[in-house]
Amino acid sequence: MPRTTNLDVALPPTQDDLSRSKSNTLNSQRNGVGAGGTGTFGGAYSSGKSGPDKPTILQMILEAFGLRNHTQNREPTSKDIGTLIMLGVMFLLFVISVTGFFVMWFTEFYNNTMLENLVLAENSDTAKSWLNPDPKYDTLLKAHIFHYPNIEDYLAGRADKIQIRDMGPLVYQEHTVKDEVSFNKNFTVTFRDRKSYKFLPEKSAIREDDVLLVPNVPLISAAGHVKRMPYATRLISGMLINTFNEPLFKNLTAAEYLWGYEDKIIKLKSLGKGKRRFGLLMSRNGTSVDSIQVNTGEDDITKYSTITQFNGMPQLDYWEGEECNRIDGVDPSMFSPNLLQTRDTVHVFLQVLCRKVPLNFEKEVTIYDDIDVLRYRTPMDVFDHPSENPANQCYCHNTERCLPSGVINATKCYGDSPIFPSFPHFFSGDPVLYKIFDGIKPDAELHQTYADIHPRFGFPISGASRVQINIMLDKTPLLKNQGDRLENGTILPLMWIEITSGDFSEEILHMLYVSTFYLDAIQQSLKYGTLLISVTSFSLIVAGVYYLNSKREEHLQESKSSAELEALNGGIVMVQHLNIPVSCGPSAPHIEVDDHRAA
Repeated sequence: MPRTTNLDVALPPTQDDLSRSKSNTLNSQRNGVGAGGTGTFGGAYSSGKSGPDKPTILQMILEAFGLRNHTQNREPTSKDIGTLIMLGVMFLLFVISVTGFFVMWFTEFYNNTMLENLVLAENSDTAKSWLNPDPKYDTLLKAHIFHYPNIEDYLAGRADKIQIRDMGPLVYQEHTVKDEVSFNKNFTVTFRDRKSYKFLPEKSAIREDDVLLVPNVPLISAAGHVKRMPYATRLISGMLINTFNEPLFKNLTAAEYLWGYEDKIIKLKSLGKGKRRFGLLMSRNGTSVDSIQVNTGEDDITKYSTITQFNGMPQLDYWEGEECNRIDGVDPSMFSPNLLQTRDTVHVFLQVLCRKVPLNFEKEVTIYDDIDVLRYRTPMDVFDHPSENPANQCYCHNTERCLPSGVINATKCYGDSPIFPSFPHFFSGDPVLYKIFDGIKPDAELHQTYADIHPRFGFPISGASRVQINIMLDKTPLLKNQGDRLENGTILPLMWIEITSGDFSEEILHMLYVSTFYLDAIQQSLKYGTLLISVTSFSLIVAGVYYLNSKREEHLQESKSSAELEALNGGIVMVQHLNIPVSCGPSAPHIEVDDHRAA
């Protein structure tokens, strides 16, 4: 009789069994069930306490980048930590460099920082050097006197034209200090120039004791003054002057003509106002009678060196209209660098002309071999007749006559003396002004005003300020018919002066070069350096993130493979329970199978 026997036989797992096992294993990992503990972070952070420890910021960062896996007890390598540190450093460097890039390329922070050293703050080093500069920075005054060698022949009818000779230059070292200085609360400083001169015979073409035949300025000036006096005063003054027998032209040494000599007409109280001497440049020697107020630039660097008052007044009263009486030009010895950046026209206030004069940007040039500067020149039409330059209309009002192009009526500026300034040799003027003279030769290179200005610091390194002083002949009885052949209103040139920079030593030129080159080099290095660092740091950040992302993907793939391997090697066993009836006979056994599957 058959007998049933129970046999447990291990069979290979089916596909459904593998799927269920894998799902259970992954769920176990998600729930934090691992080799060392349970909970959110499981045994990876267990320290033997009853509850789980909170992860540190570093651990959280490592987890975020996939550099630490608590389920597999995986710790980050030193290379991973190094990459993470590099990313932090590169990110910080990127932020700093991008900030620097925008500051250097799109703001004036660097230039304004450099310009802060220029402001005339009280007791600052800049103010001290401006108030009393080192003599090595002195300017040169070059005086050219017009000599009339044949004037007697012309007046007598023996010559067709007046010969006029440009005698000079007489070169003087001009030292300027500031006197009667007052720093004001509105960021301005008031002062008077005090100048002193030293004759430089080795640089001069003539000597100071050379005798020249020149117009008698006190006599010609007195003719106009006396004509405007009340009748009684005019009669008395005229009689006194006639007793002096002063000639229309007189012989004087160059030094007398420039720096002063005793004159009988000037001694008259009604004309000289207490003076005893006359000289064309006498008022320049010593403390100026004119006071000037300029902006220090402390509140706004763009206002630096702008003249705000002249002789205590915010406007002039010599001309007609507000525009011509404005004095908001800059001091010709210093310019605000901000005004130069746009290459627009700048205006300088010239006391000798009693008006502001425009300077137009011409070009960038290199001087002294290796110093780059901005060259500005006076426009050709600055003294043109209003019919050619309408902006000059207000300079012709309040005057007795509007003269041809090339001269300006500055009579009111010079105490009613008939002074008519121009450019040297009537440069850019109407030829009618010098049709009777032989020897007037206008030349732009010799007679036009220009300035070579340092583009960063705004001070003139080179250049020449050139002005000619002329006097108008007013034929009144006081002249006793001495100038019969001369037309009334004839403009007689007296002299012209040229203010230039001094002869810089090699030390000064080297200092100028270094300050120019190195500051520019630093600026360019910062501009392109911040750009390069920004690009480089950004590239390294991208590379670092790419590397960490690759590592993260690699770790995730490893985790997935590990889970599958655990599912295969986790002891999953399929058991078959077999009921086998055993037959005692020789016939084939009858087997009953009772399936029992166990995991």
